[in-house]
Amino acid sequence: MLFTDEASFYRQPSQAWLWAWMGRRQPKLTYSHRSNTRMRVVGLLEAATGQVQSWDFPRVTAQALGKCWRQGTQRYPQARKIYLVMDNWPVHFHPKALEPLARDPRVEILTLPTYAPWLNPIEKLWRLVKQRVSHAHPWSDDFRRFRYHVMAEFRRHLSGSKEVLRYVGLEPPIS
Repeated sequence: MLFTDEASFYRQPSQAWLWAWMGRRQPKLTYSHRSNTRMRVVGLLEAATGQVQSWDFPRVTAQALGKCWRQGTQRYPQARKIYLVMDNWPVHFHPKALEPLARDPRVEILTLPTYAPWLNPIEKLWRLVKQRVSHAHPWSDDFRRFRYHVMAEFRRHLSGSKEVLRYVGLEPPIS
């Protein structure tokens, strides 16, 4: 079972929840004088192992989605059935997005209800990466470096991660 979604990561650091008790040092946020550039990430989260696959784009198109999904499903040649779980974003159902999947009879698409992001565990993965990398980050003047650090966080989980499975709620916490 593969959960898929897209997320945006912005050049300017987020700053919410930086308050602290008196005496505690706060990170110094630097903001770029450049526009608030964004990167779009398409991700796949494998439910059994926590493997994360990700692709970085300036803009997500239906054709790009189809290519990502095709590459993602090709990593499982031994699977007899692959369930691809996604939300109801209209681009997910564009013919250019679905065409690469149509060639693989093993793939079955499962759609989540509209406006129910809590049902898709990859949404929690986005939150984890934003907390670790894009929240109060120091790379606002170097977008390439920022992108590198965001994608490096995803690559950390390329071969699977119990930590990710616990965080997103697919594995019970350690007691």
